Amino acid sequence: MIPLVRDIGSIIRANGDSFEWTATAESGHAIQLASQLDADVDALLIVGGDGTVNEVVNGLADRKIPCAILRTGTENLLARALDMPECIDQVVQTLLRGRISSLDAGEINGRRFLAVAGAGFDAECVARMEKIRSGHITHLHYVWPILHTFCAHRFPLLQVEADGHQIFDDRGLVFIGNVRRYGGGFHIYANARYDDGLLDVCALPCTTRRALTKHVWRIFRHWHIGRGGAVYRQCRDIRIVSPDTVPVQVDGEYAGTLPIECRVLPNAVQFLRLDKQLRQ
Repeated sequence: MIPLVRDIGSIIRANGDSFEWTATAESGHAIQLASQLDADVDALLIVGGDGTVNEVVNGLADRKIPCAILRTGTENLLARALDMPECIDQVVQTLLRGRISSLDAGEINGRRFLAVAGAGFDAECVARMEKIRSGHITHLHYVWPILHTFCAHRFPLLQVEADGHQIFDDRGLVFIGNVRRYGGGFHIYANARYDDGLLDVCALPCTTRRALTKHVWRIFRHWHIGRGGAVYRQCRDIRIVSPDTVPVQVDGEYAGTLPIECRVLPNAVQFLRLDKQLRQ
């Protein structure tokens, strides 16, 4: 990706603007770099996937520096939701002429996320992935963690509250979303919007691998809401607890275990988006 970044920098400098870039060295480095940005930065280009975007957003904290994304991750959920361009010329135009859009963020136990979070099965897959991960990953890298989790998972008891009301008390899995798309092309959060001041939560009762397979099929067919005991809500605050040790993931990164307190942060971050007429 470094040659692409250099090309983008060359075009921007030729336009009379300044451009500097820094490569991350390890996990968590993007948080540090974002926290050290000068206040006079006009725009920030994030080169990476959802995990890198997550680190940058947490590093920026409450500073609203407009960002764009050059997608290089596995899923790129937020970049896809925002329709971030992939060609260099349009990335440059986004940085120079993009309009600012304000997005909501979710916050779990003090850590922000922009796309998805989950407790239970998917988070256990993420935790297994982190143990074997070294460098850039593809969809194929997830095969073993998913198969291992499918065979070994013990569906935990989860208690979910949405805006102070208990909506779920059963064994199963829970997903929280700020965008419609989930990993693997699944659309779990049918009504999610990243700018509506709400988070979407979907809880699925599940105690067996057979039941899990049925849920996956329903999600794939967009039949899951209202079927199989699924609970779907839009809310501002979510609380999930369990007597079991249950892993949690945010934007595809392991984020500890339950309990969690989750809330929406309306208009918390800014991204640059290119108008359709400028894509021609």
